[in-house]
Amino acid sequence: MKKYCVSLIALLLALCLVFPVPAQAQGALELLTDLFSQFTQDTAPVIPYSEMEYVRPDLEQLQSLLDEVCRRAEGEDVSHILDGVFEFYDAYDWFFTASALAQIRYSADLTDSYWEEENNFCTVNTPAVQQMLEQLNAALSESPCREKLEKRFFGDGFFDGYGAESFWDDELVTLMERESQLVSQYYTQYRQMTSFLGSLFFRPTHLAQTLVELIQVRNQIAACMGCDSYEAFANDFYYYRDYDPEDMAAYLEGIRDTLVPLYYQAWEQVNALEDCEPDWAMDYLRQAAQAMGGTIQESFQRMEEGGLYDNDVGPHRFNSSFEVYLTSYQEPFLFLSSTGTTYDALDIAHEFGHFCNDDASWGSIVGMDVSEIFSQGMEYLTLSCHPEAQELLRYKMADSLSTYVEQACYARFEQEMYQLTEPSVDDLCGLYEQIFEEYGLVDEYFSPWDFVTTPHFYTSPMYVFSYIVSNDAALQLYQMECDEPGQGLRLYQRSLDTQQPYFLAFLEEAGLESPFAPGRLEEVAETFCQFFAAA
Repeated sequence: MKKYCVSLIALLLALCLVFPVPAQAQGALELLTDLFSQFTQDTAPVIPYSEMEYVRPDLEQLQSLLDEVCRRAEGEDVSHILDGVFEFYDAYDWFFTASALAQIRYSADLTDSYWEEENNFCTVNTPAVQQMLEQLNAALSESPCREKLEKRFFGDGFFDGYGAESFWDDELVTLMERESQLVSQYYTQYRQMTSFLGSLFFRPTHLAQTLVELIQVRNQIAACMGCDSYEAFANDFYYYRDYDPEDMAAYLEGIRDTLVPLYYQAWEQVNALEDCEPDWAMDYLRQAAQAMGGTIQESFQRMEEGGLYDNDVGPHRFNSSFEVYLTSYQEPFLFLSSTGTTYDALDIAHEFGHFCNDDASWGSIVGMDVSEIFSQGMEYLTLSCHPEAQELLRYKMADSLSTYVEQACYARFEQEMYQLTEPSVDDLCGLYEQIFEEYGLVDEYFSPWDFVTTPHFYTSPMYVFSYIVSNDAALQLYQMECDEPGQGLRLYQRSLDTQQPYFLAFLEEAGLESPFAPGRLEEVAETFCQFFAAA
């Protein structure tokens, strides 16, 4: 029963973030947060990854469970309705858990046709499953037991945001299914590009054309949702950003004017990375986690005990590291795409920060801006406590400056590519080059086709801005740690189980400064200047 309740409460909390919560429903959100904390006090036994069996989700069964809940919602037996809700959520959880398992196993070997098919199946069917969730809550909102359901479990006013008129109509689902198909197409094209023969004959126009089609369908999605732009839609629907596109645009201009001049100067002081064995990064993380202790050390121990990571190497792995939460097992999982250099230490620390956040909160519900604070903050903290990290720290500081500057270019590219009315491959190449020239980053290694190698443009649109603002907050944690050892670490540990999804609100609660604050970019520039002057 606890498993059902934890899953249900976590998902309902997530729903409160996706849909506007009326003022009268704020008490419901607080109630759900309290319930979530109450149900997650005890540490669950670790389920080894090796024992997690993949079974393709049964969409017919999921639809049948939904139909049954909707039928029960017409009656007046509250317990009977909730039992049906728990059953539905169990199957709903499994769909996304199976999706994550398929993603992990396909990413480990992009030539495996079985996992390619399973990954595509889950990706393409995600919009339809999300629509089922909306249908469930719409049915509960119209139940004669609505008030009893709210009073007994959901909280007063929870269903005020639901009703017969759902934005999840057939047009939206069709568009999102098309988007999912294009994302699956991207994975196939990426595999072809990175194969030996593909690298000889591949033409980037194929991947570029896929992005053109994604821009078109995503702009249609935004229009279907009544949004003025895809950027505004993504900010609200996916990222819970409590600032607007105008704030973002001004910030990106500030980065260009303030930090770009330091970019090349910093990299001139950084030595080339050393080669390392695949297990070196894991050993580095183990030492750092032991030094930090507390929740961080406990999460690392669970990760090792359950084998909840994949840091193998191979020629056909997806060239991107990530972390996912396996909801049905209530466990995170870390996937590392090794570079074979000491940079792997930063890469694994980054994903382990996400792991800790998910582990401490039983599946984090925060927005991406907040989530990335934990990943980038973990990079800094490992460097602060590891005895052999001085040279890597120099690299990290240059890399942090690059996060501001390079991700600013990517973010500008995303902002402007979705403003193209009839985009073409030539338009994207020209726009990409124009922006990088404006930021002074066109050199002998630059190619106007480089954007096809950035997975986020395809799989996680408008995500990259999160790296920039969260990097600023992570840098503040590092500065706190330098001023008073342990101060930044304590704040990090206290915040791991946060239920605050919004970035600026989280910063205020944590006592951190907004990256948009007047003079903040100048402070950042001075921090980098002082570091490299002393290095």
